[in-house]
Amino acid sequence: MIFLETPRLFFRSHEAGDEADFVSMHTDAEVRRYVGGQAWPEEKARSRFREQYLGKPAETYGLWATIFKEEGKYIGCCGLRAPGNGEGASLGYYLARPYWGRGLASEASQAFIDLAFTRLELARVEADAEEGNAASEHILRKCGFAYVRRAVIPGRGRIINFYELAKAEWQSRRRL
Repeated sequence: MIFLETPRLFFRSHEAGDEADFVSMHTDAEVRRYVGGQAWPEEKARSRFREQYLGKPAETYGLWATIFKEEGKYIGCCGLRAPGNGEGASLGYYLARPYWGRGLASEASQAFIDLAFTRLELARVEADAEEGNAASEHILRKCGFAYVRRAVIPGRGRIINFYELAKAEWQSRRRL
């Protein structure tokens, strides 16, 4: 079942056939560089896929399998994490390295932002990016997010920048 679709992508529940591409993506040190700092060992990637992604019932919130239509191929996962207070959600996206630099993360992000504000009628969408992840920060700014604050992760040497996009700002950008 396709949950959401854009001109070049569609989003659906994860399937068993996605496992190899999921594992390949999460064992790539460059993909994991800004989300934990290191590649996962293959067994951890397989375990995470099977326990947290495979066979999960289709719901609005969560990271959806992202399929590149042109190739009919799993290229990552994108979506919204559930809001804690009912007012907003958190945007997330992970794409395999061969699909970087094509505007696919921006396309996916925009689709889920639109979903958040139209179908879900949320007041805001949040996102975060590790400091130094210029590509993700560029995507967030391009989608209209504003920098809110930063946090240092104790003992890990990581700095996370937090962003927010309010529905009113999104609506004004759409009118332009």
